[in-house]
Amino acid sequence: MKRNKSFLRRLLSVALLLLALPGTASAHTAIAGVGDFFGGVIHPVTTPAHLLVLLGLGLLAGQRTPLNLKTPLAIFIPVSAIALLLTTAGIVKTVYPPILIGIALIAGVLVALAKPLPVAAVGAIFALAALALGLDSAVEQGTALSIAKTLVGTWLGLVLAVADIAYYLSIFTKQKWQQVGIRVAGSWITAASFMVLAFALRR
Repeated sequence: MKRNKSFLRRLLSVALLLLALPGTASAHTAIAGVGDFFGGVIHPVTTPAHLLVLLGLGLLAGQRTPLNLKTPLAIFIPVSAIALLLTTAGIVKTVYPPILIGIALIAGVLVALAKPLPVAAVGAIFALAALALGLDSAVEQGTALSIAKTLVGTWLGLVLAVADIAYYLSIFTKQKWQQVGIRVAGSWITAASFMVLAFALRR
């Protein structure tokens, strides 16, 4: 765990260096005036489908005791980075919303069931989620520098969201009632995913 936290701190330090570089705002910026980098950091938690996926992944990783983020992050970090880089080619501009919601739904169900999963299964879920989240976070316009800053911010936002949710959740898994509460949260994610999926399919 100390190694994971140390790595995340180094990752944050490197990413913050980008703040010293000037850049123009892009269409990807979640809140006007926050800038490219912080717009990217904020973006994952301002999109309902992305937020549901991140919550599901965080709960799924944090629910496992003892906490071990090595495998999930070893997959999520590089795959999300590759997916974000692929968006610059413009081949995939968005991901079909039901795919993202389906990933959140699967994660929510697994959290609610609280059944042990093989390492390969956990890795597959995190890989699929990282790929979908990254490909659905394309920057529509901007200079090369502003796009780079936004994508790095988005990448950092995705990684920190999953890692932080899992880490802080793991603190509350010692008591039986806490474990039940996490399973209830998983059922809420499942229900919310069904609602968002219904709205997406009606469009």
